[in-house]
Amino acid sequence: MRLGLVFAGIALALASPVIAQSAPNPAPPATEGPQPVATLENRKMSTRELSEQLRAGGLVMLMRHERTNVPSRGDDYSRPANDCNAQRNLSPAGVAGAAETGQAIRAIGWPIGRVLSSEMCRSTETARFMFGRYEIEPRLMHHDNTPERPVTVAGQELNALLADIARGGSDNTVMVSHIGNIYFAIGLRLSEGEFAVLQRQEDGHYVILGTFDPGYIGAHARQAQYEEEQRAEASAK
Repeated sequence: MRLGLVFAGIALALASPVIAQSAPNPAPPATEGPQPVATLENRKMSTRELSEQLRAGGLVMLMRHERTNVPSRGDDYSRPANDCNAQRNLSPAGVAGAAETGQAIRAIGWPIGRVLSSEMCRSTETARFMFGRYEIEPRLMHHDNTPERPVTVAGQELNALLADIARGGSDNTVMVSHIGNIYFAIGLRLSEGEFAVLQRQEDGHYVILGTFDPGYIGAHARQAQYEEEQRAEASAK
């Protein structure tokens, strides 16, 4: 009986989300759920249609940083956010993936305007290798491991940032951030390198048009290239 209780306790611990809290007065736990600014109502949009929407511009590409090292060091929040020696960083695959995704986006023709990034190195490096530029945006930091700014508050700050983005325009806005605050902002758990495509509505709220896995972006770029070559050959006959 005692052994069964031990295993039950372990299973419960593994099933519960964990948020690191070093302060004596922890914030509300992650299990309270997100307060998303976006809805999932259009998430069944086909990838081809989603790509056409991105080619037209005026959307927000909210992404989680690319793949990171395994095993890796933990984040030391007593050090500056841009101290790469005190945090988890991109793996070689993450660096290559960011560069390849950026190349594919340019090949597809998605217009990119502002590129905003968390100050953490895994985010700025993702933006740098993918787009060659970025602006630091403090509201994209996942959390500070303090009672004043836990991950739930970070999600609220990300929502506030989304509210500041103008609707429409000819370019897409890119935001590079982290799994926790993205979840508490829009209710999605993105894998490393994945991004959600958000469209702002007239009343100010967002609709999630869909998500793109980084591997599919390359496949989509190759398909678009093949179709263009086929059209060129047909017109030459």
